[in-house]
This record gives sequence, structure tokens and C-alpha cells, in this order.
Amino acid sequence: MTEITATHTTREFRARVLIIEDDRDLNNLLKFTLESTKDYEVASHFDGKDALDRINSYRPHLVLLDVMLPHLEGTEVLRAMRKNSELAPIPVILLTAKSQESDKIDGFEAGADDYITKPFSPRELLLRVQALMRRTGLQPQPTAASSIPSMQKMRTDTASSSPSEAYSGERQIAIGPLQIYPEQFKVLVDGEPVALTATEYQLLLYLAERVGRLQSRDALLQRVWGYEGQLNTRTVDTHVKRLRQKLGDAGVLIETVHGFGYQLIDNQRHNKA
Repeated sequence: MTEITATHTTREFRARVLIIEDDRDLNNLLKFTLESTKDYEVASHFDGKDALDRINSYRPHLVLLDVMLPHLEGTEVLRAMRKNSELAPIPVILLTAKSQESDKIDGFEAGADDYITKPFSPRELLLRVQALMRRTGLQPQPTAASSIPSMQKMRTDTASSSPSEAYSGERQIAIGPLQIYPEQFKVLVDGEPVALTATEYQLLLYLAERVGRLQSRDALLQRVWGYEGQLNTRTVDTHVKRLRQKLGDAGVLIETVHGFGYQLIDNQRHNKA
């Protein structure tokens, strides 16, 4: 099984970013912006055609994906990624000139972790990339950066072991049929691994660490996404909907409090009470 592995030097970890954008000037500008930080190794692709093959071969830690690509729209590329168990965990930021709320919701429902509308400044793009990489645990740090593993590497290191063998002895959060292993970005439902995107995982972990405590949509936007007033609260609703679907029967543990937000409940505790 192919792994996403971190690119190491003797001094630092450099996260791989793949830019899929047909505007070559913009593509080059974004590449220059990211590479100038010395934190990222950046590759470019310019077409929806063969985009999935490029992602599969390069195995980036993050994809910047234009929506209006030649031959195949970026949202279709994204949907294909989310259906592929190998590529599903890779964080994706959509880039698009479409700014209507319905367009954003469509992008998030396709599986985007973030959404940036054109025109945008390179500085904004860099901040969004850094915020998303922090959520995945892959934002390069000044020291000890080479010790940071990739989510996909951690995901595949234990593929040959049974769940009980792979995670025994690790810190876990157990709520009903749901088990979360924060040290390895792992989620199990009834002992079976669940493939989540970086944002879905962080959303679930945030709620699980505050089980039984109501979280407003605004609080979730700030704490999980790292933004305040920059994303519509429908963003949270869309991600919760997708998260519930992936959790299957355990999705009922995420309770909606209409007009306010969400909380994760422990059915076992609730039933005992």
C-alpha cells in the first residue's frame, strides 16, 4: 500500500502541496508564495483531466483545487478523492470565482475543507493554508519538525493489524460505539475504521472532548476552522451532515440544538440517567 510520507531534510519537515489551477499566472504566483516560506514543497497541475492520477502519484499533504478546470470540474475531482479511501484524508481548499452561498455549500458538500473566492490575496491564501495544516498537525514548526508524521502514514502504519492490536495502550476517547485515538488521528465505529477529512476529524474531536456540552455554530467556526466571521454558519451544518453520514449508526451521537449549535451526547450515560 502506498503511503503519504513526509519529506524530510536534516533540519526541517516540508509539507507537500499540489496546486491544481489552470490559470498559469495564478498557479505560479501561489507556488512562489508557498515556496518562499521554505515550509512547503509545491507541485503544479493545470487540468481536471488526470488530476486524480496526479494526486495519487504525488500524494500531497494538501491540495489547492480550482473549481472551473478544463475537462473536469474541481468539485468532481474532489468527490472522486473523497470516494477513494487512500486519498480521502487529504485536506482540500477549493479556489473559485463562484461566490454565491449555494456554490460554497456545494463545495463543502463535495468534501472541501475550506473555500476561497477569487480574487484573493496571496497573503490570505497562505494564512488559510497554514490554518488548515495546523488542524491536521502538519504545519511545520521551528524545532523538532522532522518528527511530525503525516496523517496518511499514520493511517497505513496499522493497516495490517487488528484495531485492538493497533491501538492498545494509546489514549482514547470512547463514547458508545465511537472510539477516537487523538495521537494517531484515528476514528473507529464498532471497531471499524472510519475515513474522515482533516476538518471532519477536528470537528468530531472538538465535540468529543466536550461531550454533553453544547457548542454554538460560531464557536465551532472559531475553534475548529480558526476563523471568526469569515465563513457562513451553514458551513458547520454541511460538515456535521457529512460527518453523521460517515459515522453511520454512531451519527446519532451528534445532537442538533436548533437555532444554536451541536453537542455530542453519550447515549449510555443518557439512558442511565
